[in-house]
Amino acid sequence: MNKPSSKIDHKCFEQTVKHEVDMALALSAQEFAWSRFLQHKLLSSAHEDPSYSSKILERSNSKQDAEEEGVEIKNRLKELQKLLPGGEEMNMDDMLSEIGSYIVCLELQMIVLKSLVQDNTS
Repeated sequence: MNKPSSKIDHKCFEQTVKHEVDMALALSAQEFAWSRFLQHKLLSSAHEDPSYSSKILERSNSKQDAEEEGVEIKNRLKELQKLLPGGEEMNMDDMLSEIGSYIVCLELQMIVLKSLVQDNTS
């Protein structure tokens, strides 16, 4: 074997930790649609490594008129829908009401992960 088993074990460990952290995030806010969607996705895909791609919207240097600005806002809202688990299946009002709780849960997840890293490096 060319690959040491420790590298394979480490990758498996990373995938397991990611899956468990994402599941904890999903379970922490079950009253929200994004949470139920994320939980369903995690349960159906097991330990797959999804790749998310997001487009960066560039602002024009020139002054935009109201119509162009409206199109830009609509495009940005569509990008936001892609970031929220299940967001593409929601209408804009539902998506905007869910995004706040999703951000709070992501912040809590980040705090927990930072704590785990600090505990393991100490």
